[in-house]
Amino acid sequence: MYLPEISNLRESGTALDIGCGSGMDSVYLAKQGWDVTSLDFVPQALEFTQRRAEAAGVSVTPVETDITKWDVPRQFDLVLDHGLLHNMDPVRFAAYRERIIKAVAPNGDFVLLHWHPLYPGQPQGETGPTRTPREDIEAFFNPEFQIRYFAREDYADMNDSVGGGFTNAYYWFRPNPVHFRSIELIDQVKATLTRHGIDYEAIIADAGNGLVAADLPSDLMARIIGPGRLSITPETAQPDEAAIILRDWVKQTGQDSNYVENLLHIFAAAEFANLCTLNPRCDACEVQFCRRLRRR
Repeated sequence: MYLPEISNLRESGTALDIGCGSGMDSVYLAKQGWDVTSLDFVPQALEFTQRRAEAAGVSVTPVETDITKWDVPRQFDLVLDHGLLHNMDPVRFAAYRERIIKAVAPNGDFVLLHWHPLYPGQPQGETGPTRTPREDIEAFFNPEFQIRYFAREDYADMNDSVGGGFTNAYYWFRPNPVHFRSIELIDQVKATLTRHGIDYEAIIADAGNGLVAADLPSDLMARIIGPGRLSITPETAQPDEAAIILRDWVKQTGQDSNYVENLLHIFAAAEFANLCTLNPRCDACEVQFCRRLRRR
């Protein structure tokens, strides 16, 4: 799931197949021109993967190790986990997460297959992987990653030993640039204002230590910082929480919170730039990190 789409959308690069197993995904990617590193802690899995690759006329780079103990040597354009995390002991989750963050390149993709409850509250089976709801998986990878696509495939009326059924959930994540490159986001807002001839520095200076006078809809700032636009917060914020969330985020960037809040007010307000409104003018915007970019 998602591998053909990714191969069609971007040039083949470096790929890391974590828990490669029989090597089906590794070989598929290698046949598409990817430079594939196949990782597994089971030697027989790597042997099988190499034999499959040789039979297909391609090659992969085998790495025999435990991902939670691996010293990640470089970043990859694509990282794939086709069923490792949901078989892992929770005590190793933190180490797994740390290495995924290190392994995925800034403009890379991370694809995860994980069992999901077939219905809310479904108990775990006696055997088989752990079922985890979508919201818990997304929370586990926030704020470093944001989900691009989600799909599910239901398997009902299975053996009782696996809980009577399960759902395969497929996640396509990308690094959240607002988390890793926050200063660039602020610079993109400034570039947009400059392009439209808005002297934001003068407007902010005139406001002193307060906020610029702007008549904003009550929920607009919550929408701007939310998951549909800038993704400063992974969840849709309540209108009265938006300013607090924004200020907390700005503190992590080392910037002045009053300055950045005013910058976004100027960016949105009809009295000034009139850009990031309830019906945003995305065609006139330079903010490449906005989630609406993919819909432009």
